[in-house]
Amino acid sequence: MPTREDDAFDSLVEELARFAMESDPAAATSVGLHQYDHMLPDMSRSGMELKARRVEEFLEKLRRIDASRLTGFRAYDYEALTRALEYALIKLRDWPLWRMVPQGFSYGASAIFALLLTRGSVPEQHLLFALRSRVRGFAKLVEDSINAVDEPYSLWIDYVKSLAKGLPALLGAVKALAKELEDGELAGLCDRAVDELKKLSERLDDLASRARPGYRPIGAELYRKLLKTMFIEEDPERLRRIGYEEAERYRRLMEEAAREAGARSIEEALEMIRREHPASPDEVLNEYRRAIERARRFLAEKGVVELPPMERVEVVETPEYARPVLPFAAYILPEIMGVSGKGFFLVTKPLSEDMLKHHNRFDILNTVVHEAYPGHHTQLSYLRLCPSIARKLLIEPTDLVEGWAHYCEELMLELGIERSPLYKVKVYHDALWRAVRVYLDVELSTGMISFEEAARKLARDAYLPEEGARAEVLRYTMTPGAQLCYNYGKRRILELRKEVERILGKRFSLSLFHRMLLEEGNLPLALLANVVVDKARKLAS
Repeated sequence: MPTREDDAFDSLVEELARFAMESDPAAATSVGLHQYDHMLPDMSRSGMELKARRVEEFLEKLRRIDASRLTGFRAYDYEALTRALEYALIKLRDWPLWRMVPQGFSYGASAIFALLLTRGSVPEQHLLFALRSRVRGFAKLVEDSINAVDEPYSLWIDYVKSLAKGLPALLGAVKALAKELEDGELAGLCDRAVDELKKLSERLDDLASRARPGYRPIGAELYRKLLKTMFIEEDPERLRRIGYEEAERYRRLMEEAAREAGARSIEEALEMIRREHPASPDEVLNEYRRAIERARRFLAEKGVVELPPMERVEVVETPEYARPVLPFAAYILPEIMGVSGKGFFLVTKPLSEDMLKHHNRFDILNTVVHEAYPGHHTQLSYLRLCPSIARKLLIEPTDLVEGWAHYCEELMLELGIERSPLYKVKVYHDALWRAVRVYLDVELSTGMISFEEAARKLARDAYLPEEGARAEVLRYTMTPGAQLCYNYGKRRILELRKEVERILGKRFSLSLFHRMLLEEGNLPLALLANVVVDKARKLAS
């Protein structure tokens, strides 16, 4: 029987879910809660301060519940939600990015892009109404976010200026849809929004003139606090040391695989990989489709993990308006709180020989493994079936989400999905890159190195092109802690797998372990490990 505390907790979770969706209606659209499709958040200073107060209130209400009296899955959800709210407060109060960079440009674009992806899954009149509402509110969202900035930093303002240049193309796509569906009002709103956003973009020059150089690291003390809210208890210096050790290990593995492939160096092996690309840009989408079917069949053949019902992945060409921000490929999650279980793979046809080389068959296969089978899509398909609303709110930040997808890469290599030594080089290269992220995350977040130093270090240590390394590191400066989750989460899953195998002995199987892990939905691995080990012990007894 549910306790009084259970009822209070369930009621609070429902209230918190409504608040989360109202605060982030673009996310609500993405997860399938289409009653929020017409909304945009309040990014004014007063709106962001109100959001912080509401988070504090939810945290106080949670702490008034006696967690020891919660039953079933609620005790774990209670702890996870408490830390998630503490994480949100750090981002809202202690290290308020919204006061350092105008976030309305990127948020508004994401909110409209999310709507465009729903075409075909919602009624056209609903889509048009939602687009009219969001396009109408776009300029105010941007203006409010500009006015909220009182501590601008040059690196981040330059990023927003480059992002703003792509907005006319996005709104042009909306206008084209409006014309196709004969909605003159929406077409007019798009024209007005383009004009308004152009004027607002000019205000970025004023912010740039007042901006402090570079970016603002979160700092060592807050960084430690942030990691604890993510259930990462290790000292940052220890994490940094592990990152260097992991990077060196994967570098050695790359060297061995390169020699096996007949290459004289890692660089030569990477160039050999780039030459294994489709014959033409038109063949790229078909290569992704073949890789998806291949990976999906392999899961069944090897008993990697049972796929939930009603899931599938569709490969589509990236719409023109999204190509500047998605130059290669991107996975769009299924509606984890909605009706559709379909995920999308957006693939951008390469416009040059160099971009075609990025779509080589080894890159494509490992990307499909990470994003679709058995990576993100498989994990999110299980999440759709999880009864816990709280765990559906915890897509980020958890070490499970990226840790699982990264774990899958080496798992599929070990099981033999592709025998070429060049595929080994590719998988180990991606693992090297994620290991380098660990120590760069620590060093950038604590202010040990500058942006420029970090970009050079990433390019050198992870064998990445300089331009790509700069774009990567720019994102790292705005997402402290997130880069750790790939390597850290993978290592935690491997440790957990070893423990469950020890407990179950001959009854252990990969499929069983993976199902035990995934069917619990999103939980930080520190909590999830306790749940899975408990299930294994009951099964073994």
